[in-house]
Amino acid sequence: GTYMRALVTGGAGFIGSHLAEFLLSKGHSIICMDNLTTGKTDNIAHLYNRDFLFIKHDVTEYISLAGSIDYILHFASPASPIDYLQLPIQTLKVGAMSTHQALGLAKDKK
Repeated sequence: GTYMRALVTGGAGFIGSHLAEFLLSKGHSIICMDNLTTGKTDNIAHLYNRDFLFIKHDVTEYISLAGSIDYILHFASPASPIDYLQLPIQTLKVGAMSTHQALGLAKDKK
C-alpha cells in the first residue's frame, strides 16, 4: 500500500482512536488532534511508540500543521446523547466550526 500522513480530529475518542490504531497498523503516519472534552488520553496511550503524534487542540479554532497532509479524517464531536445534553453548545460548535476549520486545512494542504 501507499504510505499516507493523516490527521484524525477527535482522535482520542472511541472511534477516532480505533481508526488511528487501524491506520497505524497499515503503516501510515497519524496526527491525532483532540481537546479531550470527551476523548481520553487512555484511548491513545498505547499508540505513542508508533508513527503517532498527539496534539491537544480545540479544532473549532484555526488548525495549523507543518508539512503535507494526505487525508483529514474528521471525527471531532461529543458522540452520545448524554454528551449532547451536557455539552449542547460545544456539540453545536464542533459540528459547524471544526468542520469549517478542517475544510480550511484541507484546502491549504490541497
